[in-house]
Amino acid sequence: MIKLRHHGDVLLTTALYHALHDQFPGAQIDTLIYKETTPLLQNNPHLNRVLCIDRKLKGFVRLKAELGLALQVRRTRYDAVVHLTDQWIGALIARFSNAPVRVQMAYAKRDKALWHACFTERIVPPPRGQAHAVELNLLCLQALGINPRSLRGEMVLRPSPENLDKADALLAEHGVNGPFVLIHPAARWPFKCWEDDKFAEVVVHLLNKGLHVVLTCSPDPVEVTMTAEIERLARAKFSPGPSQLVNVGGKMSLPLLAALLKLSKFYVGVDSAPMHMAAALNVPQVALFGPSWVQEWRPWSDKATVIYAGDFGPLPHPDSINTNDTTRLLAAIPTEVVIQSVDKLAD
Repeated sequence: MIKLRHHGDVLLTTALYHALHDQFPGAQIDTLIYKETTPLLQNNPHLNRVLCIDRKLKGFVRLKAELGLALQVRRTRYDAVVHLTDQWIGALIARFSNAPVRVQMAYAKRDKALWHACFTERIVPPPRGQAHAVELNLLCLQALGINPRSLRGEMVLRPSPENLDKADALLAEHGVNGPFVLIHPAARWPFKCWEDDKFAEVVVHLLNKGLHVVLTCSPDPVEVTMTAEIERLARAKFSPGPSQLVNVGGKMSLPLLAALLKLSKFYVGVDSAPMHMAAALNVPQVALFGPSWVQEWRPWSDKATVIYAGDFGPLPHPDSINTNDTTRLLAAIPTEVVIQSVDKLAD
């Protein structure tokens, strides 16, 4: 299975590995992903091997590494190779694998003879916005003789005992000795984010209910700054003890974040990888959405409350978004609506 995408996309494919493991007992299931997304597949019980493309490599070094990878794939003599994204490197590796079944997902931008020549099977997804990403991944099973509608599609994320111990130690170090809410307010793209002052109001509300709040974010300087500002605004409105409001933004790995999520009472955040992590861990959550394909990217969970900015004001079409736009497009979401949703999980 080839999934060359971001962290959340890779996590969503774990439902496919799970289904393959159940449908083909004893089969060797391998995946090819970008190296930086491998932490989300640690301890996955359904995978035999994780192959990687290292995007930090450049020039001849990267070319040599990818040629070696292609040779490794060919020598393995796979019965089937499924390419779930639109990168040419994945298509060429699929073709070079010489697997008797080579499956592509149809992409309008790749409707070219050379692309199609790399594959033996073609899966056509429904129009955008009509299926979840998990369901789209499972569609490839049609080419392997499986009806995807007969499957539940269960994601898998398993924090290691070592990381659970580290998470416990981190909480103890900061004096968190009761139920806590994990809030991850940032996303890869600022347009997916809510305003800092509104998040701070939610933090203060939770603190007033006697809950601990743990703030997290990636090491990205923009995200660290955003999370620090939310902490500052919250402390300006409420004087929590040092253990009641904890900011560990930018200070942890994804596996450690998964362990913290596992231990949390519930999660609050935006459309980002931690949202999908919470869903995979079956952690209750409140997820804020803006101009994304909500039906495709919502949390794959029956314990998730989704609050969509488009229900409160106009939003640009998802396909019109400039990912370099720093405007936060969730502004229409009222604070009181989020507070009402978190109250249902807090009580």
